[in-house]
Amino acid sequence: MLPISSLAAPDRMTVTSTGTERLPRVVADAASVNAASFGFRVRCGAPLRFLRSGGGTELLDVVVASEPARRPAIAPCADWPLAGVGGKVRGTLYQLNQSFEFWTTDIGAYRVDPEAGRIEMPACDDHLAREQRLWITPAALCFMHRGDVPLHAAAVETDAGAVLLAAPHRHGKSTLALAFHRLGFRVLSEDLACCRLDPDPTLLPSPALFRIRPDVYDGRPPAGTHIVATRPGRVYIAVDADRRGNGAPVPITAIVFLRESASGIAIERAPVATAIRDLWTLGFHLPTQAARARSFTQLTQLADAVPAWNLYRPAELGALAETVARVVEVCGT
Repeated sequence: MLPISSLAAPDRMTVTSTGTERLPRVVADAASVNAASFGFRVRCGAPLRFLRSGGGTELLDVVVASEPARRPAIAPCADWPLAGVGGKVRGTLYQLNQSFEFWTTDIGAYRVDPEAGRIEMPACDDHLAREQRLWITPAALCFMHRGDVPLHAAAVETDAGAVLLAAPHRHGKSTLALAFHRLGFRVLSEDLACCRLDPDPTLLPSPALFRIRPDVYDGRPPAGTHIVATRPGRVYIAVDADRRGNGAPVPITAIVFLRESASGIAIERAPVATAIRDLWTLGFHLPTQAARARSFTQLTQLADAVPAWNLYRPAELGALAETVARVVEVCGT
């Protein structure tokens, strides 16, 4: 596994817009320190439009750079094409002592100081793309510093707690999560899950936004959501304020690995060893031996503590409601 290419996998923003856009409703004023994301109390003078209201603990300051940054004159620790944009946009990560700079070829530089709980994002006109970049690699670096575990997974809240829907890019996580929303469940994460292990595994909700491929979108935002933008390759759908809930941690009760099947819907327990292997392919870590060892230990702890399941289902829109019902029946009560 490429350690940082996985970290960048959820970044799927196409910046050039040829569709319809409008500003989403502002739910929480980040400057009031009531807005929350990934367990942080987020303070920012600029609009951050997909945050939840309340429930964060550690303070995260987000500021806009006052002038353009210059790339560090050192070798990067990772460089990779961002997923979902046809290889046209690249991300580059530099480590400078205990801080980082994350550069994208479309938006610019994010300066990340996890110890101080501070992210500086670039001044630019594309606020949607900038915010999406903010809540992937820069935010993950900050919550990894706290000891939390990032996973390539969506998450939904059932009566029992948080169910992780884990899978690589283009395996239907966002589509299935949106189906859960349609059926009245709260979506906690659409693509990047922040898992806290101690004292018991919990999920720290992410910003409340779906990024849906046009080929799996029926053209109608479900009740409790509104369209933010339509761009090449993605429709951006924000959750309304009354359906977001807060950012407080939710106990993790199941990990569900999404797999395709042409012969109906089935769900079966995954052995712990298999779960560890699959979690490793979906986890993110820095490219050092110490970081790899820490990540393996954390993922093993998660697999030991939370039941894991293999979900086999057709990759068909018509099967979504039945798939949701099956997951809830097995994992959500």
